[in-house]
Amino acid sequence: MIGEHIIFLNKIQCDKLTKYKKDNMEKVISQKVTRTPEEKIWIGIIQQAFEDSFELGMGHNLSLAEIQQARNWFHTKACADACDHINTTRDHIIKLHNTLSDRYKAGHIDKNDLRLAIRRLELKI
Repeated sequence: MIGEHIIFLNKIQCDKLTKYKKDNMEKVISQKVTRTPEEKIWIGIIQQAFEDSFELGMGHNLSLAEIQQARNWFHTKACADACDHINTTRDHIIKLHNTLSDRYKAGHIDKNDLRLAIRRLELKI
């Protein structure tokens, strides 16, 4: 009998926790993040590094060395500093880059989808 009450209490607690998480996720999703002009510049820098690392630069041809430099940038202190300015972590940015890279290499997305994802990167940060 006692064991049944413990299980019941745990179910109630789980239900409350699930509802709490759901309510908070809805609030987070519905809240629009307002970025300062400085944050927008830092996001633009990260987006440019993404574009360069995927060879998506418009109007200029990047050398292999420049493409590699863009790919390496994500592992530098400069990237970590940019991430600090927009309240995220370098690990999060690297994870987003790796996810896009994997999806692109596997053929799940094309260059147009890749460009769109990079333009919308702000929504993932």
